[in-house]
Formats: sequence, structure tokens, C-alpha cells
Amino acid sequence: MPGPTTPGPPADLPSAPADPTARPSARPRPHHVRHVGGHRPAHRAVVRAAAPEPVTGAGVPAAAAVLGAVRRAGVVFRDELVTATGLSHATVNRQVVALVAAGVVRERPDLVPTGTVGRPRIPLEIDTDRFGVLGLHVGLHRTTLAVGDLRGTVVSATDVPTPRDAEPGTALAGLAARLRRFASRGPGRTVLQVGLVVGGQVSGERDRFGHPRLGWDPAPLADIVDRVGLPGVVVVPQIEAMAGAESLLSPHVDEGTTLHVYAREAVGAVLTVDGRVHAPAGGPGTVSHLPVGGDGVLGRERCHCGRTGCLEAAAGDSAVARAAHAAGIVDAPVIEKVVGAAEGGDRRAHDLLAERAALLGRGVALVRDVLNPDRVVLAGQAFTAYRAGLAHVSRSFAEASALPPISLQAGTFGSALQAVAACTAGLRPIYADPLGTTRRAAAVAADARAAPRPFPTPTTPREANHR
Repeated sequence: MPGPTTPGPPADLPSAPADPTARPSARPRPHHVRHVGGHRPAHRAVVRAAAPEPVTGAGVPAAAAVLGAVRRAGVVFRDELVTATGLSHATVNRQVVALVAAGVVRERPDLVPTGTVGRPRIPLEIDTDRFGVLGLHVGLHRTTLAVGDLRGTVVSATDVPTPRDAEPGTALAGLAARLRRFASRGPGRTVLQVGLVVGGQVSGERDRFGHPRLGWDPAPLADIVDRVGLPGVVVVPQIEAMAGAESLLSPHVDEGTTLHVYAREAVGAVLTVDGRVHAPAGGPGTVSHLPVGGDGVLGRERCHCGRTGCLEAAAGDSAVARAAHAAGIVDAPVIEKVVGAAEGGDRRAHDLLAERAALLGRGVALVRDVLNPDRVVLAGQAFTAYRAGLAHVSRSFAEASALPPISLQAGTFGSALQAVAACTAGLRPIYADPLGTTRRAAAVAADARAAPRPFPTPTTPREANHR
């Protein structure tokens, strides 16, 4: 990834979303990250596999409400925080003092206009220097390693192959080692949390994880995370993480219901209610086997369930890449080659991607008609990688839905989605309880100093090339 990425506003289809753009800091700073205490902790990692905590609305701690308002505003004054949070001046002042002392918010006296009469109002912003998060998004074919700051900016990210010939604990331990190497190339931010975003299956009790398509049998999640060996690991199912990123990093507080649909290799859908991801007790549902049919080559793709016309089997990246390769459109079954051919004017590649877009639009319509949300957000490269396909998604959706018309919104993060979602999984506990999180980090730092274990040195050229 070439540089830091920050969210922009969602866009209605058929316009395609722009890739996240760099947001320069007011003062240039290094983008390196270190772990708490600079060492790998010797004790068992903390596992949080529950649904993402709410960060807005009734019942949210005052410190969390203030921190969320600071993030949404960018640079803000205390009196503006009173209006944004509904808290009293005294409460806001107490929380600001505590957040500044904790190192998650900082004052910016350099932004006070010159010539101010009387006591100056000192603006505030998120402190992006002291703390950060790491993210690990485990996909079917590739895993994204990411480093982020507390504002939600992805500072650096890279993709590595997902191990397929090992059980989940071993595979994730190896990926975590690569993440540590990727993130430890110099002094910098202290890592507060690590977001681990997983596809596959997380049990309803959120205590077991497996991935049938990777050949990973279900295993105790605590044991897997313990072998990962990173502090403060937050495990979030893939589609919940995507929706959580949109809701947490949105410049406004979402009200009502939003249906988030994700598609790349896998396809998933989840509902957010007033900005909070709805996580059923039995775990996330599935839209993988929605019967979208289709008369084209993708509609004849056989699913692992034995049927044809299932949404994920027909519209996933692998199905499209295989079909393009079999038809002689590309010289290898790689989805990026198919998109490149279509963008280069190959009509057959365009028609294949348009067929995929129509199947996706039909699947989104089925889910929308059941749930009838206030809005629909589409995310993932199956929607966003080929801009010309978005119009086909919209057209198919409109034709298949039995409800009144509704605008489809493209997701905020484009090709950076996996990195943003992984970092955001780590951010949510911080924004839900910033003071508690920093206190726990201090305790981990003390343990790490008592039993130092140095990180391995970076050795992978591919990772170095993506810094």
C-alpha cells in the first residue's frame, strides 16, 4: 500500500467509490509501530470474540463518547464536544483531561489563531503518535497485514499468502510472526490492540473457530489466539468487521438500520442498528447459498453443497477467474487479470464481470426484501474493483427487489477494506473504553519488561517492499 489511507464519504451507485485518500497530518511524524514494552508478552493473550462494543448512543461511557466525538470532528474545541455529546461542560473537561493524560487525545495550541484576545480556546485532536493497532485479515487465498493509528488511518499494509497446509493455530502463529516483523521496523507507537478478522466459522458462543474451505477443523479460539502470541487480540468474524469499520469510521453517527453486504471471494451480509453491528447469539448468518440462478456460465458453477446457482459459488473471485481462464480470456485464473482485461477493452471479460454484477445485485435484493433496512452499503472488491460493473449491480437489484426503490451506497474504503477492517477490529475496544484499554496496556508493558522476549528481525523482502 503506497501510504496512509483514511475514509471518505459513501457514494450512491452506480458511481464507483474512490480509493481512500491520504490525509496528511498537521505535523509529519514517523509511521513505525512497536509493541507494548517493545517485547512480546510472556503471558496468555487477552481474547475478545464478542460482538463489537457500541461507541455511540445511550449507555456509552463519557470518555468513549468524548473520544468518538473528537475522532468524528478531526480538530475540535471543548465547547463543541459539549454540543456533540450532550454532556455537561464539567464532565467533558474531566474526560478531556483524562484522555490527554492517557495519551489518546492531545491539545494543539499551535492551531490557536494569532492575536486571540483573552484566554485562548485550545483545540483537540486524536493523538496519532503514541498508540496504534495492528490488524490481521485472514482471507481464503491471501492474508492482509496492517498497521494503523488511533484515528483509523491505515499507515501501512501488505498481502501475504494464506497458509493452507496447517491447522489454524500453527497457521495463525506463522501469520502473527510475519505481522510482528512487518510492524517492528523502528521505534514508534505502542500497540494497544490487535484485530484478527477471520472468515470461516466462529461458533455461536464465540469460543471455537474453523475454516472448512481452508481445511481448518474447529478448534478452541482461546488456544488458537494463545499461540498467536500477540497482546490484546480481538477476534471478529469477517462480515461483522467490514460493517464495524463503516460504522466506527463514518464521519457521522448512523441512525436506523443499515444492511452491509460484502463480496470478494466470500459473500456475507450483516445488519447494523444505530451504528452497532447486530451479532446474533448463534453467530453471523450466511447468504452464501442464496439461490440467484443465472443462465450464464457463472450460474452453472457448482457449489460445495452440490447445487448450482448459489450466490457465493457463482459470484466469488475464484469462479469468475476460472471461467475467464477456461474461455481463454486470461492466461491464468487470477481475478486481477480479468478486471485488467475488461478495463483494457476486452468485451468478453466485461460481459463476464457484468454477469457477476447482476448475480450480486439479485442476491442483495433478496436480503434487502427480507430485512427492509433504511439503507444498503456494498463493500468488497467484487463490487468495487470494476467500476463499470456497479451499474449492472444497481440494475439487477432494482429489477429483482419487490420493495420501493432505494439507493445503494458503495462502501467507503475500496481496495483498502481488508486492512481497514482488521485495524478497526482492534480500534473498537479502544473507542468503547479508552481509559480502561490504556490501563491494561500499562499492565502488559510492565509484564513485558519483567520477562523480555525480543521480536524476530524482519527478513522477508516482499514485506519490506510494501512499507
